[in-house]
Amino acid sequence: MATLISNQFKLDLAKLEQNALIELFEVDLRGLKDADGINGEVYRFYAGKNELSQPIVWQEKTYQPFGADASGFEMSGQGPSNRPTLTLANLNGTLTVLCNRFDQCLGGIVRRRLVYMHYLDAVNFTSGNKQADPTQEAVSYFVIEQLSSLKRDVAQFTLALPSETDNALIGARLITETCCWLYRGVECGYTGRAVADEKDQPTTDPKKDKCSGLLSGCKLRNNTHNYGGFVSVNKLG
Repeated sequence: MATLISNQFKLDLAKLEQNALIELFEVDLRGLKDADGINGEVYRFYAGKNELSQPIVWQEKTYQPFGADASGFEMSGQGPSNRPTLTLANLNGTLTVLCNRFDQCLGGIVRRRLVYMHYLDAVNFTSGNKQADPTQEAVSYFVIEQLSSLKRDVAQFTLALPSETDNALIGARLITETCCWLYRGVECGYTGRAVADEKDQPTTDPKKDKCSGLLSGCKLRNNTHNYGGFVSVNKLG
């Protein structure tokens, strides 16, 4: 459920710069377990550099402003120019605790979402937003490959593309093109009518309605923004 935003912190759509782009991040540690067998959580944030440093709601999920710096995501004909890095503020030692608990967070999943701000959820704006469109995003997926640096005030992680992991088992989570979410569960988010069976064959029977676990299943349900697999894996040579 999205966090409510006070009216005094809402954006004025008319004052947004043309084609203003925001970079949203998810660090997903739910595929990792600590020594007690407890899974991690997902953390959503963006580099809080806008003038209000307010929470941002996208696809009904809240991204908090946070001390973050991302680099190395620029693309060339051969892909990323180098290993991207994600540098995060270690507020009150929070990242130190997470790194100690989850083996340096290795194998954690990082999702980077690029969204034009005029497509953000209506709740972000003082007068709503008729242009709001949760499908208008560019999503890239990365795996935490290394904890490059951990200091009292900052932590830096080196990331890798799923295709660069060579289908390795990292942090007890297999990199796969199959979606890892439970169909119609919280993370899947689909609550609509019966669409297709487990082989993506059309059906209107709720008893036969099952997800194939592939991107094609999400496309049939207009739910690709919640896809929990790695599209690039099937391109591995």
